[in-house]
Amino acid sequence: MEIMVFGAGYVGLVTGAGLASTGNHVILADTLKERIQLLREGGVPFYEPQLPDLLEKARRTKNIQFVHTESQEFKDTLASAEIYFIGVGTPELPDGRANMDYVFSAVDMIASQEGDLSNKIVIMKSTVPVGTGDVIEKKFKAAKKSPTVVSNPEFLKQGNAVQDFLKPERVIIGTDNEKAREAISFLYRAFMLKRDRIVCMSRRSAELVKYACNAFLATKISFINEMAQLSEIVGADIREVRDGMITDSRIGDQFLFPGLGFGGSCFPKDTHSLIAQGQAAGIELQLPTAVAAVNKKQQLWPVQKLQKVFGKSLSGKTIALWGLAFKPNTDDLREAPSIKIIPELLKLGAKIKAYDPVAAHRVAELFPDAIKTKNLVVCEDAYETATTSDALLIVTEWQEFRTPNFKKLKSSMSRPLIIDGRNIYDSKIAKQYGFEYFGVGVS
Repeated sequence: MEIMVFGAGYVGLVTGAGLASTGNHVILADTLKERIQLLREGGVPFYEPQLPDLLEKARRTKNIQFVHTESQEFKDTLASAEIYFIGVGTPELPDGRANMDYVFSAVDMIASQEGDLSNKIVIMKSTVPVGTGDVIEKKFKAAKKSPTVVSNPEFLKQGNAVQDFLKPERVIIGTDNEKAREAISFLYRAFMLKRDRIVCMSRRSAELVKYACNAFLATKISFINEMAQLSEIVGADIREVRDGMITDSRIGDQFLFPGLGFGGSCFPKDTHSLIAQGQAAGIELQLPTAVAAVNKKQQLWPVQKLQKVFGKSLSGKTIALWGLAFKPNTDDLREAPSIKIIPELLKLGAKIKAYDPVAAHRVAELFPDAIKTKNLVVCEDAYETATTSDALLIVTEWQEFRTPNFKKLKSSMSRPLIIDGRNIYDSKIAKQYGFEYFGVGVS
């Protein structure tokens, strides 16, 4: 099929490359000239495993082209597309609502064509509030256009997005239009040769599914973190508590790891959006509200532990951070614990040395003043980061941090103190090597 994807960001780029891999011709459109140029030159604007190879394959087969939305090339290809995927950002507004400007801008571009567009399908891939499909339909009708508007939420995990697209657990198609349902099912069945995992439903239900999934997973994370807080106080070990919980088949073992809470582009934004949608509908969603509050508190757990050791002021102390991205295998710092921890440490007078395998350059961009004054130093090596530090905070559970040379680490630090925000070390082993050790939910 001839497909146009709006948005060369995380969702749009993975979607476009994935669809191109099965022989479709994909026109990937974006408003950022520099991003389109980078993609044309063979680059990728963010870190995501396997995506560079998938894009290179699409370029080699000429199944993908990158166009800027203000170019003549965009105008020439707009009408040729049979299906339009909207995969642009819906960033969070100060009140928690989703910013829909980019979505509606893409809708306006599609509506700018001649003809009634009745033979076209517009697929909403971006995460949007319930009822957005109805609003988009009204916009098209006002422009005397009548494409079929479908909800098809994305379920891509950063760090595993390519595999999530190529081997999806499920594909949600939200439409009452049988012809559109068949066309979209045809697109996705190329990724489901062993088992059909397509779930069809109403558009509004499909819009809510993504929020419900993310809010539920966020709830599991905040729940285990609250149990970790209680474990520390009463003398229990959350790791043992978890081991007992996950033997219950009704509970399962996923998203029940105590740590520094959730971050990234989805869980925080979608939880806040769900709360705002509830308010707009006249209902207070108490559980998501509590989940967000617990998460906000949990992200600063390492700072609380440092103050327990050193006192309220951290003046004169050098704190090392291992990991900056919100999770391994990504360079995304959106809502990452690190960007909450760093300002707090600076405010308390600490100097910071930080290291991350792929996200270090992004944290330097966020804190230019601290970089300039050298109160924040971004290092190129994990052990260099720990050298002369008074404490080491484990912020992101990158694989390379899991089995360090503890002897080398201890000898390089001014004080052998580990604040393990991801519980990647056995406290007994750390203490055997002479470290003071604090883990989440470990008394």
